[in-house]
Amino acid sequence: MSTSPNLDLALRLWPQVRDSGTVDDPAFLDALLATQGKPGAAAYEGGVSGTFACFPPDEVASFTLPSGEVTRDDEDARLLAHLLVTRVLLGSGLHVDRRVQRALADAHAIIWTARGTLQASPLALATSLWLVALDPLQVSDQPLAIDWTPEGFQDPERWDLEYRLFSHYDIHQRALDWVAYASGAPRRHPGCSAWTVVEPLLRFDDQRAQIALGQFATLAARGEDEAPALAAAMLDRARVEALLRAHLAAARS
Repeated sequence: MSTSPNLDLALRLWPQVRDSGTVDDPAFLDALLATQGKPGAAAYEGGVSGTFACFPPDEVASFTLPSGEVTRDDEDARLLAHLLVTRVLLGSGLHVDRRVQRALADAHAIIWTARGTLQASPLALATSLWLVALDPLQVSDQPLAIDWTPEGFQDPERWDLEYRLFSHYDIHQRALDWVAYASGAPRRHPGCSAWTVVEPLLRFDDQRAQIALGQFATLAARGEDEAPALAAAMLDRARVEALLRAHLAAARS
């Protein structure tokens, strides 16, 4: 549980969305959609209007994921919350909704279009893999409808102001670039469980993703990952480990 009812709602809905692609009551999704562009949302102060607000602006945002990781700081928590809400909306079939399309575009703009070193935390990068995996257009060359006009996107140190055209496929490839890097060693994704990277990666139909999954499996077999966490978190990680074993077994057969 967090201090945010909206975030708790997104986390509560996620297992059903993840496993069946549905929610029992669409009104829950309306409640999440109603938080878009509200004060306290990620990058709101920079003029970005497509992100979802789970924490009020005067609160220091922080929470722990079911997989056991803790957000890095206030900015990280607000971005993670946006990703978790967007994940539920995409996974439940609302990819046709322009509000969800805008939320997806803003998330990708903040995380994956930055020039140079990625500034989002490994936890945010791993969580955002779900947005790529759930995007029906993930390998399309259709441009993302990113609104580049907000002041927050005008920092030339963080974004290339001369290059503003990114397709769904571009983001897909940038995400896989990071996954390939992160799968090399646990120290490359500090503060983020390997299983948090693995679970969305299982939904990528891509040879590079399969190679990275093999890398993660090798690291797990060597005991080279996973700091201790509460039992509930370790059980969640064990669930993903079982999915990975089944996936690799099916690939070999």
